[in-house]
Amino acid sequence: MGTWQTKDSKIVYENPWLKVREDRIIRPNGQDGLYGVVESKSDAVFVVPVDDEGNVYIVQQEHYTTRELAWQCVAGRTDGEPPEVAARRELLEEAGLEAGQLTVLSKARTAAGMTTFKTSICLARSLTPNNNHIDEEEDIASIRKFSIATIKQMIFDGEIANTESIAALLLAFAYLDRQ
Repeated sequence: MGTWQTKDSKIVYENPWLKVREDRIIRPNGQDGLYGVVESKSDAVFVVPVDDEGNVYIVQQEHYTTRELAWQCVAGRTDGEPPEVAARRELLEEAGLEAGQLTVLSKARTAAGMTTFKTSICLARSLTPNNNHIDEEEDIASIRKFSIATIKQMIFDGEIANTESIAALLLAFAYLDRQ
């Protein structure tokens, strides 16, 4: 079996955050095909803030795409910054928290079958409230802290349904279990 080959590529849509390409390809089995690819112009961070009592802070937000109010991790774009810098900024803007300790746990791909999106998953510890920098444009409906057991139940109950948040939370819990 061969490898993927690109015969030609064209941009079919672009905005400041992403572009969509349409590629005419040759599949590994030798057959011609067409592939749509969404390219991100910036990486992302997902942050799991855990306080000294073991509570996890998550945010509730409605996304335009789904029109659903959903619980998820603090998250955002890196805008070309190192993940640690972006994670600290997003944590402050979305949850009004500063982290005394921030650990990049892993890197992940989002929907690798159709996007180039890369995400860094971060654990934030030694938290200090600082509500002076919450960004109103983030449209955060609620910021709450829950026990790890409650977060796990929320995942199983479908209350936390964002796959990146689920991966970030479970990775952070596994990391904390190893400590």
